[in-house]
Amino acid sequence: MELKAHELKAHKPSDDEKELITRKRTGKFFLDDVENKVNQGFIPAEFAYIQIKSFIKLAETCLKNIEEQTKEKLVGNPPYIYGETQLSYRDGSKTVDYSPCEDVVKMGEHLSELKSFYKDALKGAEKGTVQVLEDGEFVDQNGEIRKLPKWKYNKSSITLTKV
Repeated sequence: MELKAHELKAHKPSDDEKELITRKRTGKFFLDDVENKVNQGFIPAEFAYIQIKSFIKLAETCLKNIEEQTKEKLVGNPPYIYGETQLSYRDGSKTVDYSPCEDVVKMGEHLSELKSFYKDALKGAEKGTVQVLEDGEFVDQNGEIRKLPKWKYNKSSITLTKV
């Protein structure tokens, strides 16, 4: 049995739906205005960032509050399409929990210890307390020659916290 999508391209929005669309457009105008005022130097970027980030948190809370109801309406139903946007339900992925498997847990702990050992060696190489050889190798406390790991940098970010 094939489910047919809810096509809403020709859907005439109710008054409440029209109001929501209007508010979204007003929000877009507001955001464009904030960006322009920041670019023109009328509002400090840091201040605008805090305000927009706080607004995003409010929007995320709103989405979270209506997400369960949205899922309930989508489960077992065809996709919901409005304009060029489609909502459809997808089951969560299945993963494996290895916590009852002692040997896997022990190997995980061993891997953590090994990673810590190499990380300490990398920090020591930066401080000059670990002997670094050519080709990115180091000598461990037992005299063994091992490859030195490399630092990997994530994208920088701005944090927002309450004070």
